Amino acid sequence: MRTPTSTDRLAFRFVAPRSTFASRRCPMSATLTPLRADAIRVTHEDLPYEPIVGDAALGALLFALDLLGREAVDVAAMRYADRVALVPALDAARQHGLILQRHADRADRSNPLLPASVRVADVHDWVHAAAATVPEARRDHFCWRLARRLGVDPWCDGRPAIALANQQFGMFEEGFEEVETRAEPPSDAPV
Repeated sequence: MRTPTSTDRLAFRFVAPRSTFASRRCPMSATLTPLRADAIRVTHEDLPYEPIVGDAALGALLFALDLLGREAVDVAAMRYADRVALVPALDAARQHGLILQRHADRADRSNPLLPASVRVADVHDWVHAAAATVPEARRDHFCWRLARRLGVDPWCDGRPAIALANQQFGMFEEGFEEVETRAEPPSDAPV
């Protein structure tokens, strides 16, 4: 691609196109947008997740999308008026996401690892509320990835990780593993 420089009308500088593999390795940051006084939209990888009502559902979505880190959400892209309301909600959502992450990463799968004030049913509801915000066309793949992230027997009672519209995720993983392996770049690919 050639673009003219600002100082010389005849000179061109060559800009190397971005590698598609490099963009897959670097996680994209997400943006938050308020929809109404009580709802938020998360946009990640050009997909809108909406409406998100409540810090717990937002935390479960951040956990599922692996966006719990401080740099994962582009706070600088928010308007100042939105930042005042969204940053505290984002901080509270991260706490919910970290609770879910700690529970999912536990070694003893027979017992939940949750704070005393949080029940397994609460966390189960967070996950379902997050899955409801995913666009319909991507929901099956999202639920499959979330079930894999939650691990084996996440609710300590044999229930599937997530069940939406008579579909159980976390028990049947056919087909999506092929999609995941095709989406990942080879480990020896140039950056």
